[in-house]
Amino acid sequence: MTDLITPNRRQLLTLAAGAAATPFAPAILRAQEASGRCVVSTWGGDYAKLLTQNIEEPLLKPKGLEIVQDAGTEPTRVAKSIAQRRLPRGSVDVICLQAPTAHDLEESGLLEPLDESKVPNLKYVQKTFANPYSIPHIYSPQVIAYSPERVKTPPKNFTEMEAYGEKVGILDTSYIWVAMAAALKGQGDPSKFAEAKANLEKLVKAGAKVYTSTEAFAPGIKSGEIDVGLVWHARVLFWKKGGVEMASSFPEEGCMTYVSSMCVLKNAPNKAAAFAYLNAALDPRAQRGFAESMSYHPTITNAALEGEIAKSLALPEPAPKLIPAPYPELSAARDELNDWWRRLLERR
Repeated sequence: MTDLITPNRRQLLTLAAGAAATPFAPAILRAQEASGRCVVSTWGGDYAKLLTQNIEEPLLKPKGLEIVQDAGTEPTRVAKSIAQRRLPRGSVDVICLQAPTAHDLEESGLLEPLDESKVPNLKYVQKTFANPYSIPHIYSPQVIAYSPERVKTPPKNFTEMEAYGEKVGILDTSYIWVAMAAALKGQGDPSKFAEAKANLEKLVKAGAKVYTSTEAFAPGIKSGEIDVGLVWHARVLFWKKGGVEMASSFPEEGCMTYVSSMCVLKNAPNKAAAFAYLNAALDPRAQRGFAESMSYHPTITNAALEGEIAKSLALPEPAPKLIPAPYPELSAARDELNDWWRRLLERR
């Protein structure tokens, strides 16, 4: 799900023009009053299967809720929601998004405000990830992945990783996160995108490998094509389970943090069911299930992990600083950055 490119912000805001002014009846329903059918717009694949396994079947089906998944790529699903923005009742109740995209939809006026009266488990959400328009479902810190066979002294920060030159791997779909990591190290502020461009230009000119899919990163480490690169800690753990010798180094300047969000659309046909879905997603049982299956961290304070999964997901001491993306600044700069990145790759 982290492989998907965020929708073009210019297109999103153009399509959504006037959406904030569209009249919607205020939501007075609560999760406890849920019944009927709930349509969930989500990524397909393993994520969708785990929604069924950890949330829908054990927590919602016994309460009589019928869950229907509407699976697709994030840009396609966002476009569908925007196209239905003026309908009193759309076709989707819950939409699963990367956190930056959730911010864009909120900025466009498409999302239902959330609070503890609607979603009681919001009170357990870690403050780092809390906002009034979405729930943070799962998260994973961005780490410096490296080959312990060839890298005997792991890089402690972005600058030390950068020194590996042509042995650095960059995920094309996550280049903005690499830029934010560079800005965090160099400027102390991940929103200083302009200043971080020089770091990415230096890496590309030095021969860093740019992979068009996340799945290509692990073979790159395994074959020796690359030795280091920035990826999500959850991915490192997943690949290790698959037999790839790989380890994580947590940057001393802090870790940019990926968050997968869930939101309720303002014209959701069954808001009570949508609130119930979000509440179930924040249930400790569901959070532990995703940790065990996908190696993503729980976003709530009352989902303590045990055994091997607790050891696997344990963060080092002292705990690294977890830094969500600067969503407003990222939203404003993303289109220009996308254009710049494409030109940079074309000039290689």
